[in-house]
Amino acid sequence: MNKLGEKIKEIRLKEGLSQEAFAKELGYNSRSTINKIEKGINEISYDKLMLLIQKYEIELDELFDKNKKKSFAPLDDDSILYVSFSARSAGNCTDIVQYLLRPKDKLILFKDIFYNPCSKCNYECFKSICKYRYDDIYDLLDSANNYKKVVFIVPMYCGNPSSLYFMISERMQDYFSNNENKWDFFLEKLHFICIYGSDEETPYFIETFKSIIKDETKILKIERHKYNLKMSERVLDREEVISLLEQYKSRIVNV
Repeated sequence: MNKLGEKIKEIRLKEGLSQEAFAKELGYNSRSTINKIEKGINEISYDKLMLLIQKYEIELDELFDKNKKKSFAPLDDDSILYVSFSARSAGNCTDIVQYLLRPKDKLILFKDIFYNPCSKCNYECFKSICKYRYDDIYDLLDSANNYKKVVFIVPMYCGNPSSLYFMISERMQDYFSNNENKWDFFLEKLHFICIYGSDEETPYFIETFKSIIKDETKILKIERHKYNLKMSERVLDREEVISLLEQYKSRIVNV
């Protein structure tokens, strides 16, 4: 069950409705449609979502379970925003950021924010607005341009960036197509730290990152195979990686 499906089920139960009755309220022909939406098998359409909001007088923040206590705002004008796209809370990505992090900087674990993937939709963004526009991704991107720098930490598996990175990459298309004036400014701030096997294994995506930011010096490449490291091993156990991070600090962090 996905987060939106769970919330829709909560609303139905709060109203004391069976799946069959709830389906009729929203104009569906079968209870199975509601069952699939609640389980995350199917997505609710944009029109039905708007009907749900209006019919039961639901606040968008309530429906999308946005955490008002979560703040992506920088602590001061010199703050750096680090966004980790690892599925682990305490893996190499977090280790690297903790090594670089200053008290005024912020680390966001993308896996822990409220997000929806760009999928199971009818391209609502083409004709109106993305139906997921009220999740944390938009607040995160709104806040990003208030930082001195934005650093995406992207682990790669079998030559591909993590699926969490693809999620923000897809959702950024809708955000920046509606905020075109912010794109160049965002690119100026954007840096990448990539943890992967080797350049030989991952040439395509490193080149993709370079094509986005047009500056290879803004990509810190940590190639595990250079240091005979397996995916499960800690990159900070190698003095060579520590040396790389020290150089990165002097060039990027402490500027």
